[in-house]
Amino acid sequence: MNTVKLIEKAKEAGIETLEIYIKKASKESIKIYDQKVDNFTIAQSGGIALRGIYEGKLGYCFLEEDSDENIDFCIRHIKENAKAIESKDMVMIYEGSKSYPIVEVNKEIEKYTSADKIEFLKKVEEKAKEADPRIVQVMETMMETQKSETRIMNSLGLDIVKEEEYAVFYSAVLASENKDNKSAYEIRVIQDLNQFDLDAYIEVLKEKAISKLNAKQVKSGKYPVILKNEVMCALLQSLSGLFSGEAAYKGISRLKDKLNEQIFDEKITIVDDPLKKDGYSTTPFDDEGVASFTKTVVDHGKLMTFLHNQKSAAMMHTTSTGNGFKSGYSSSVGIQPTNFYIEKGNVSFEEMIQKLTCGIIIDEVNGLHAGLNPISTDFSLQASGYLIENGKISRPINLIIVAGNFLDMMKNVQAVGNDPFEELSGIGSPSLLFDSLAISGE
Repeated sequence: MNTVKLIEKAKEAGIETLEIYIKKASKESIKIYDQKVDNFTIAQSGGIALRGIYEGKLGYCFLEEDSDENIDFCIRHIKENAKAIESKDMVMIYEGSKSYPIVEVNKEIEKYTSADKIEFLKKVEEKAKEADPRIVQVMETMMETQKSETRIMNSLGLDIVKEEEYAVFYSAVLASENKDNKSAYEIRVIQDLNQFDLDAYIEVLKEKAISKLNAKQVKSGKYPVILKNEVMCALLQSLSGLFSGEAAYKGISRLKDKLNEQIFDEKITIVDDPLKKDGYSTTPFDDEGVASFTKTVVDHGKLMTFLHNQKSAAMMHTTSTGNGFKSGYSSSVGIQPTNFYIEKGNVSFEEMIQKLTCGIIIDEVNGLHAGLNPISTDFSLQASGYLIENGKISRPINLIIVAGNFLDMMKNVQAVGNDPFEELSGIGSPSLLFDSLAISGE
């Protein structure tokens, strides 16, 4: 679509300000089973989202086709959409930041062909099968490569572009012993197939599966608990809305009115870093065109800022933190963290275990959508992990329920691990040791 022509025609039609948001993405997905390609797909997606201010109201139009023939339709649709709006909320289209950071995109994966990826996945499957006689099946081995380009333009002179590219793969295995079966999987982002430490990956995958065999319950009670880094990431991701400026303004975050107050233990510092090198959510700007910058959200337990898009920033009489993102090109702008993580401490995972005479490690939880209340932050989750006795892991445990309140437990952190883990969403955390959580078992 001729964007210059579109902007000119929009002005002639009385549209005060026009924004053009273009998203294009391609995805290649390869799945291996039993040394054969089980599935291979290549897909293209994306489209154009237009926002225009007409008679003080914000109108929208979304297209998959970017033909010039659609220009008149778009303008007419924006105007009709704006006229139908009854809300009197302030509307604005961001004119752009003075400057934008440079973010390097790792494109190392591009040098590998689809055939290279297939051979790599076959090798993963083969090594996983051979890792241990108790691994009876490799259920799935898969790689997905995605590339995308986002361009934001407007009639105020803004014209910015960003690229994203990543490849992610995982393998899932089934282990069996004494009629007890356990499945496990391990996801990794990968750029260089030749430099990837496949043996170390297989060892982690194997241990995840076989270490949980023959697990049993523990007695109900309150225990010191180590929440493994992956579990902490899952909790933090599910509760990231606590830090939304819009949620705080509407009173649905328990952190409302807590700015500059101590909300967590002083051992806890949380950073939102959209410029993190090789971060999963690294970006030079958000989906409103606001330049990215690193901010400390919680500093040694004190709440320093909420995350804002343009709308929530206006509500709370502040400026956007560059966290206005869409879930898709045709969706509205919400508030999302980028590389949002709890800073690592200086205590090793082994040292945490050695601190405990009798305690619990939880490395897996289920039922976050049903068992976690994002408003109260109360949780009651099915879990599994390991029993600690006399400073050592004694046996695996399962079929337990861990319960507590996130905000309360974060005020009583006994140790912060030096083992940071980052989810594909960009949420990250080390393992944390808590003095007491309720465990329901036998």
